[in-house]
Parts: sequence; C-alpha cells; structure tokens
Amino acid sequence: MVEIFLISHEDVSVSLLRSAELILGIQNHVYTYSLKRGEDIETFGETISKKIEELKNEKILILTDMFGGTPSNIVAANLKNHDFKCISGMNLPMLLDALMLRESEPLEIEQLAEQCLKTGKEGIIDIEKMISEKNKENDRRKKNEKYQINQG
Repeated sequence: MVEIFLISHEDVSVSLLRSAELILGIQNHVYTYSLKRGEDIETFGETISKKIEELKNEKILILTDMFGGTPSNIVAANLKNHDFKCISGMNLPMLLDALMLRESEPLEIEQLAEQCLKTGKEGIIDIEKMISEKNKENDRRKKNEKYQINQG
C-alpha cells in the first residue's frame, strides 16, 4: 500500500482528508502536516523528514498545496536523500484517486502519481462554460433531429 502525505499551509491538508473520508470512509496510512502561522519552519521540516525516513522502505506519494510554498520547498529538499513521488497543487479529485488506486497491485508509484496529476487537472472545470457547451450541443442535436424528420 502506498503511504500518502498531505502537506499544506494551515489546515488545508486536514480538511482535504476529512472531505475524502466523508466520501470513502476512514483512511489509514495517510499523514497530514499543516504549517501554522508562526510555526518554526525548521522544526516543521524535521518532522516531515523523520516520517519520510521512518517509511523509507515503503512507497510514498506526497501531495502539497502549492508549488514554491514552504511545505512544497521542504518536500523538494527531501528528494535529495529519499525516493518518493510528489505533486503540488493537490485537490480533492486528485486525493480521491490516490486513495482509491493506491492498493492496486499492478499500479506502480510512478503510474499512481501520473494518474493523480491527470485527475487533479481534469477536476478543474469552468462549470458555466461546460453547461453552455452542453446546451449548444443539445440545441444542435435537436436541430439535426428536426431536419431529419422533415426530410423523411
């Protein structure tokens, strides 16, 4: 099973996990780390590094909230000494995919990371535009059906 870390500013990671558990049920082997205002960055980084070291023989997928932010930078620094996959810009569709797919035996950690990245991107949708396009498509289809009836 893949170990999943959720690392963020404030309680983003905790809230995402709670939301995922509302949908999928309680999850094991998921670790949340939230950098709080005023928290010592070095101590925060050491806590994460120790957990990565503790699980070094396991497959690890780390999701962070934002590329270039302190949580993401701390994770990037750990890539020098540890082998794991990391994606920044985590969102709920990405996390749900990670949790559901992580137990799939033929799925390698690289494939899991790629799938999560894809799902995360696909989960970002302009709803108004999507509805508008669907309505236009339905209108075209109705016009075609009407034309075919009149021709027949």
